[in-house]
Amino acid sequence: MNFSDELLERTQSELFQLELNKLLVWIFNQYLTAMFCTCIVMTSADSYGYWTNAAERFPHPFMVLDLAVDESDVLLDAIENGCQTFVVAQSSAIAFLDGFHYVHDRATVRYPQKRLIIIGDDDEAYRTDRILDAILAHNATRDVMDVLLVRSRPQHYRVDLLTNEYESDDGGVWMLLDSYDTERTSPSSDTVNLFPNKRTNLRGRYLRLAIFNYEPYTRWESVDVPTQANAYYEHQRTLLIDGTESRLFVEFCAKLNCTLEISLDEAGEWGQIFDNRTGDGIIGALVERRADVGVGALYSWYHEFQFLALSKPISRTGVTCIAPKPLPLSSWLTAVLPFSTPLWLAVIGTFLVSTVFEVLVSVVTRKFDPHKRRRVDVCASVMEVMSIFILQAVLMRTNRNPFTSQMILIGSLLIVGLMVGNAYSGGLASVMTVPRFGKSIDTVQELAERNLRWGSTHDAWIFSIQLATQVRAPTILKLLANFVTYPKDVLHEHAKKRSLAYSIERLPYGHYAVGEYITDEVSAQYEIMLEDIYWENCVAMGTKTWPLMNELDELTLVIFQSGIQRYWESQVVSKFSDNKVQHAISTSRHFDNPGPIALQPSHLIGAFFLLAVGLGLGSVCFLCELLCHRLAIGAARRRRRARVDESAAAAEE
Repeated sequence: MNFSDELLERTQSELFQLELNKLLVWIFNQYLTAMFCTCIVMTSADSYGYWTNAAERFPHPFMVLDLAVDESDVLLDAIENGCQTFVVAQSSAIAFLDGFHYVHDRATVRYPQKRLIIIGDDDEAYRTDRILDAILAHNATRDVMDVLLVRSRPQHYRVDLLTNEYESDDGGVWMLLDSYDTERTSPSSDTVNLFPNKRTNLRGRYLRLAIFNYEPYTRWESVDVPTQANAYYEHQRTLLIDGTESRLFVEFCAKLNCTLEISLDEAGEWGQIFDNRTGDGIIGALVERRADVGVGALYSWYHEFQFLALSKPISRTGVTCIAPKPLPLSSWLTAVLPFSTPLWLAVIGTFLVSTVFEVLVSVVTRKFDPHKRRRVDVCASVMEVMSIFILQAVLMRTNRNPFTSQMILIGSLLIVGLMVGNAYSGGLASVMTVPRFGKSIDTVQELAERNLRWGSTHDAWIFSIQLATQVRAPTILKLLANFVTYPKDVLHEHAKKRSLAYSIERLPYGHYAVGEYITDEVSAQYEIMLEDIYWENCVAMGTKTWPLMNELDELTLVIFQSGIQRYWESQVVSKFSDNKVQHAISTSRHFDNPGPIALQPSHLIGAFFLLAVGLGLGSVCFLCELLCHRLAIGAARRRRRARVDESAAAAEE
């Protein structure tokens, strides 16, 4: 090759790089204007002279990262600062994609719609094709739907603009969008969109959904006939899913033309996330990227938010408890039930004060009696006041009590006794005809004060209040300490023994999410609390890089405002839940009024009990008095005998 040919080739190469630079500037200004920040990612071995020239005319801030020098924290800082678009050299693309999930999983910000522009190298065709195939096969490319490959062909004076297209989950192909001839006067045709919207038609792409059986939110069952199934499991069309939240994703895939691939972990249920970013259940499948999105009464938990992305609220739910119904009070308490404890204390206090005043007035007035005809009898005063309180006659001797003060005192006691005695009689009649029960658990405070354990199959029920210890701290701490988890069979046995309260969800349209361990057999023995322990928003959780979160949010809001969720809830509950259990819980606070009932011997057990106590105490006191009397007589006889003996001895002397 002579000098003139070499000069011509170098000149053509420089002109091609200039045209490529103009094309990149046009692409950046045409398609990246709405983005906040862009990262240019490459290695030290890359040639990026024309990149620098193009970046100088960026429509917004940008950062240049060198993967060979900079650590992953630098890319993490760039993402935290708002980088939504990445311009990557072809030779650095695999290294960038290898760290894509790692860095984004540790980022706080979440941008579901990211754009990736890959600048092709001038390598041999076979090497370039091998790298491009590896990019398509990379698992991180699934989460970037807007990919633009700028493939330069200097030998043909052409730049091909391609994007990724996935026909299935087995792999994708590079689809040619446009070819830019360096001899064109304009960079590209205005009729070609270099970032076409691929989210409106996913072409049957698998959407990996994590669920478990939790009615009425999510439900699945295996079917033998593929036409009856609406979801896949292990790439086989064998599952039929239903539920108020499952139907949202059935509609989602019907709208976007995707295929539901179900991830199941019945043992893990909601699951948990460990510090090493592993886990089980729904959220464990998401953090390990075994699923793209999960649903099933997932709340907006703070701990899980640090690892996952949360959707817009799907519905509102209230978490409360069903507690054992209060039992009828024992019949021996019949005599005590007419008055409450404070009223009993008031009556007893009034009785004691009245007795003291009666004795005090009797003692004082006796001093004015010149004949001192009688002494003050305390027992008589007590019996007089007690007789007044139980509406019995009291013998009044005006000749013995000629003082007006005593007449006023007795008159006031008669008025108070009349009111107290009649009030007690009315209360006693009510108690003996209308059954009385123990105190119900109505509020969160009462649930904590009763020290009653409450529980379910998973700790997810207390995730929302584990960080709420500063609000009503003693109550919340007591509830957290009393929460227990057991397997379903153990919970059912506790339900038979009425030894636990059970957490349930109050759904937005009048139904309840109840565990399978609460059956029709035991539901009649429980009643729902009047107050919710807390309320939450049910959301869907996805990986931080799942690219369809905005589309899910849009569909969620459309379905919410349509009101169809009311119909879904009624239909799913009627179809799959135990309607007897639903009815028992919803009417647990409505007691049927049996009306007046005929008196039974059991109504008088309280009176018989008091009689037995009185007879027993009287008998004991009587025996004690007899014993004391005999001891006193014996002592007197011994003293007389001793005196006689002393007298006889003195006479003998």
